[in-house]
Amino acid sequence: MKLVIPVLSLETGGTRYIYQLANELADKGHNVEIVVPENASIAWPLRTHITRVKELTPQAIPPGDFLLPNFYPTVFPAWKSKKGQVVRLSLGYEPMWVPEAEKARESYLIDAPIISLSQWHRQLILQGTGRDSTVIPGGVDTSVFHPCPKKSLSTERLTIAYILRSKEHGYTWKGSEEFWEACRQIKHTVPNFDIRVVATEGANYPAPVPYEIVKAQTDREMALFYGQADIFVSTSYFESFSMPLLEAMACRTAIVTTDNGGNRDYAKNGENCLMVPPSDIGQLTLALLQLLTQKNVRDQLALTGLQFAQPWTWRRSADKLEALLFKLSHP
Repeated sequence: MKLVIPVLSLETGGTRYIYQLANELADKGHNVEIVVPENASIAWPLRTHITRVKELTPQAIPPGDFLLPNFYPTVFPAWKSKKGQVVRLSLGYEPMWVPEAEKARESYLIDAPIISLSQWHRQLILQGTGRDSTVIPGGVDTSVFHPCPKKSLSTERLTIAYILRSKEHGYTWKGSEEFWEACRQIKHTVPNFDIRVVATEGANYPAPVPYEIVKAQTDREMALFYGQADIFVSTSYFESFSMPLLEAMACRTAIVTTDNGGNRDYAKNGENCLMVPPSDIGQLTLALLQLLTQKNVRDQLALTGLQFAQPWTWRRSADKLEALLFKLSHP
């Protein structure tokens, strides 16, 4: 099959879903072409064709058996091009956060099948638009994301890892204030732990506790970041899937996460993570205290998470997408 994927860029967290699936589909023998504006950034290593265009207009979209637009501004050019059957890939239900909420909603109302990333994401789209979708979840590359020695073995201080996405860059739903407040409160009880942060947009937060910024620009560097930590924390209010949690699990790191919706398909409270309500600083603080002070709980959650992450491969995701496209080709 010839698959055309128009994107605005390939540099933020969610677009990793696109590059991973595109590479897997190319490896399976499909002709995959990524179409991107000429000045857009591509941060991920692609094994596909890449076509640079001045802008994503209907005329600039190449023909294909299927066109897979994702972020809402890519949907209308693909649809108007009439260059192939459109399948609307949703990496997140945009009306929840973009200023052009109604225009984003309209991108779901075209007569095209929709792909969502989790059951919660599927329900969100259904409630917002009345349209159902096919769930094709994200995955984890366990050849890259795997256990490594913890820093605490040499420092004798446990390490908490956190990905910082700043409000200044539009990430108003990531819950960073709650994370820092919980850490501040914990310091009164357990003073001897370290915080390491990957600041994706180069954010420099005036936190109430000391922390180290880690530069991790590749998957292997991120795997080291997860793997060296004893605890990985996610505080988002909502996510369509949340790949970092699976990646940290694959690195045998204990997880504390908010119930962000998209992680419910794989995050099981008390089994492979500790899950707390979004914005609940009290419960977040208690969960972190439990993992900092109870090694047996921390180790068991980390081991179960490692085992649970193994089947969630990108090849499995690509197989599901391939099956859907074959079904659409032969109704």
